[in-house]
Amino acid sequence: MIDDAIQSVGEAFTSLFNWLRTNKEEQSQTQLIKDKKRLKDATNIAEEIFEITDNYKDFFAEDDTANYDKLRKKFDKRD
Repeated sequence: MIDDAIQSVGEAFTSLFNWLRTNKEEQSQTQLIKDKKRLKDATNIAEEIFEITDNYKDFFAEDDTANYDKLRKKFDKRD
């Protein structure tokens, strides 16, 4: 009888730990999806900023133009 009780308690803890692990994995997956969406939104905003900035880059100082062009190329190569 005591052995059965100990086994039941052990199984309960095993079930609890399995549930906690699964729950944590699901939370991690949900966080990854949210992070990916935020990154996509930020990328879309950056693309819009580059498009607007392209209209005014002729007015930049020479060093700023060089830096801008370098960053623009780096951004355009991303994937």
